[in-house]
Amino acid sequence: MTQPVTRGEIDRLAALYTGAVADVMDGLGYRNQALPREIRPLDNEVTLAGVVFTVRGRALWSEPEADPRYKQIEMLEAVTPDSVIVLDPGGEADAAHWGELMSTTAMAAGALGAVINGGLRDVRKMRELGFPVFGRFFSPLTAVFRWELTDYQVPLVLDGVVVRPGDVIHADEDGVLCIPQEIFHAVLEKAEEVVSKEDVVHNSLLEGTRIRELFEEHGVF
Repeated sequence: MTQPVTRGEIDRLAALYTGAVADVMDGLGYRNQALPREIRPLDNEVTLAGVVFTVRGRALWSEPEADPRYKQIEMLEAVTPDSVIVLDPGGEADAAHWGELMSTTAMAAGALGAVINGGLRDVRKMRELGFPVFGRFFSPLTAVFRWELTDYQVPLVLDGVVVRPGDVIHADEDGVLCIPQEIFHAVLEKAEEVVSKEDVVHNSLLEGTRIRELFEEHGVF
């Protein structure tokens, strides 16, 4: 049984940078864990970490029979504390799939951020809110007539990366990683060791020690 991820561990992960975590996963044989490179943060200074809460949808090709916003409300009511919403719009590439009111609602529910493989709007208000959001593009177009949420807390596949409820997101301006829940604790501990060694190497380089010597001693470069 996989050990639950605690808020303390999430905070420890958020103190790291994605390059170190990606290197550790590479070393463990998990070499396809980076989400699409087009997903970028609204604030480059932010590092986001949290437990995955997935959302999936699809394009609307005709007038919806019922207001699709009720399904979005249902999803937001199910959001769990310490989560990161990961949304896949199913290929719909015109509308904004996430905005300020959704961010505000998710934040009030205890979510830590959102990773949207699609469009954003209300960008200025979201920046002012301070809720970390990553997305592919901006659009003023409402999703109401263009896109519908179909389900949530189901596995997603984003450009070949499997993202499951309970996995862990780690994101900064370098990109977005999905850490499988079954290796999370090992990855966290190893990444902290890597960052600690890199700090030693960095300081030693500034003092004039040669990189070859430091690499052979610490194994990081």
